[in-house]
Amino acid sequence: MEHSPLSRRGLLRGGAGLAAGAAAQPLIHANAWAQDADPSSKAADLVLHNGQILTMDRGFRIVSALAVKAGRIVHAGPDPSVRRLVGRRTQVVNLRGRTVLPGINDSHLHGLRTGLALPPYTVDVGEPAVRSIADAVAAVGEAVRQADQGTWIRGKGWNENAFAEGRPPTRQDLDPVSPDHPVVLLDWSNHVLWVNGKALELAGIDRDTPDPSGGVIVRDSSGEPTGLLRETAMDLVNRHVPPYTEQEQADAVDTAVALLLSHGITSFTEPGIGAEAQRVYARKAGRGALGIRVTALLSRPDDTYPTSADHVREILGGHRPPEDVDPRWFNITGVKLRADGVPIASRTAWMREPYVGGGRGGLVTDGGTDQDKVDELTAMVGLVHRHGMQIGTHATGDAAIDAVTAAYARALRRRPRTHPRHYLIHGDFAWPETLRLLAENRCGVSLNPNIKHLIADSQPDVVGAERAAYQTPYRSALRAGVAVTSASDAPNVAPDWRQGLETMLLREGGSGEVSGPDQIIGVRPALRTYTTAGAWQDHADRWKGALARGMAADLCVLEGTLFDARGRLTHDAHAITDVPVALTVVNGEIAYDAANASQRAPAARAQAAGWARRPDPRQMCAHCS
Repeated sequence: MEHSPLSRRGLLRGGAGLAAGAAAQPLIHANAWAQDADPSSKAADLVLHNGQILTMDRGFRIVSALAVKAGRIVHAGPDPSVRRLVGRRTQVVNLRGRTVLPGINDSHLHGLRTGLALPPYTVDVGEPAVRSIADAVAAVGEAVRQADQGTWIRGKGWNENAFAEGRPPTRQDLDPVSPDHPVVLLDWSNHVLWVNGKALELAGIDRDTPDPSGGVIVRDSSGEPTGLLRETAMDLVNRHVPPYTEQEQADAVDTAVALLLSHGITSFTEPGIGAEAQRVYARKAGRGALGIRVTALLSRPDDTYPTSADHVREILGGHRPPEDVDPRWFNITGVKLRADGVPIASRTAWMREPYVGGGRGGLVTDGGTDQDKVDELTAMVGLVHRHGMQIGTHATGDAAIDAVTAAYARALRRRPRTHPRHYLIHGDFAWPETLRLLAENRCGVSLNPNIKHLIADSQPDVVGAERAAYQTPYRSALRAGVAVTSASDAPNVAPDWRQGLETMLLREGGSGEVSGPDQIIGVRPALRTYTTAGAWQDHADRWKGALARGMAADLCVLEGTLFDARGRLTHDAHAITDVPVALTVVNGEIAYDAANASQRAPAARAQAAGWARRPDPRQMCAHCS
């Protein structure tokens, strides 16, 4: 993978623009600089030069060269300034004008689920492979033919609004092709489960089974279960599904990590993991085999989310920090709570005002009344806070967001702590007055721009035009002084931060219509949500998230020169999604190289499975978990 060496004159001239055809060329080349360099201990392990390096420091400084030693940045500046750091063993990367960012930090991404969402673990019943109920049934039938007797058939990705039949699926659709195999098909959003009659039978669900708190067993006109289970009702069946083995989970994490690295992602928050998943991550991190930085929030031992204070006590009482694990690779910082559902056609997010068509949704915590549920949520928040851990709470509806924010403020008032960094997960309808209260308490919000892009066109029919335009309020949150991070929520959507960045700059849905132009933000604050702000949420902003001396050498290298000298985007924002990732560097080591065909395989596998780009935003109606 060697190239003709860069001349000393070329080095002293500094970085130039991307040469014609350079995008097709490998970046790593022979170390011509080292022929007269001092091979002293000061020599860097890795040097990148002749590029456009966004340091993401406070001044948004852009330099052309970067030097790395022992996994840390040791210098950032013009090309001539790094020459003294090149030794005979230094790996030199000629960027040829490419753009370098700090490694992307996805602040809410289900890593284990992302790996398990791909075959062979899960049947693909999402777009584009499946565009009708008949397609999904055919996929299940094929899986049944290949399965051992009585095996559970698990699938993921279906989207009710995309089905050609124009109706919800039912158990009667699945029963003819799978009379003896229980079938559980999770929709792409993780909020609705489609099951067959065998699964209902094994779970003991019939017309007399009551809806659990925070959940719905969908029934037909005669009161019989249709096979659709929403929110906490999914647990009635899921508790009977055999868990994946630890080896399957370990392999799935490897698959996910390889995919994320191909997107330039070097850190992510795993939101809500049980005991076995904790062991999988800790063992990989302990032996230096994880390959990516993971911050985790706890859920119950069986991977379900707590709905009561007793559940929280169970989590806190059973938690033991992993031993012999470097927290820079795997760190458990807190607990994930869940306040409500999602503001989609199912209308399960708790809203201040009714949805179009009626209903306000509700909290999913235990309790007989709304106030009982608020009190239970407040108690859960207080328990985690007093335990000294961080809290990330799923809250999408404005009433739920109000309740969570008030609970954070109450906990901090009763027991002040320095920077606990509690935050909202999703925060779709966090209105300005609530955002200001979050900011006053130094709390954050993790928004999902990819989801905004996908649901922008359908939301007016669910929440009305005004609320739909406001949804995912980036500018309002930043104006309020809230720490704002961005996240994909993979595997519910592809872990593509470039699509997210594009949406922050454009606020367009799949139709191209702008949804809420007054919430558009600029490229600098948008990039910070994926870098420095993500590090803040992880309690790691002192050592990662920016490319400054002493910081972790986690890098994302993009093809092309994307910014001018003042840090302004030079490309049409619509083209950002298609800018390729050329290299990903983690802890100073090249972890992904687009020129290496074998490292492109995970992304190709996801694309072939139809997962990476689904669902079609023009048909999208669901949300995330």
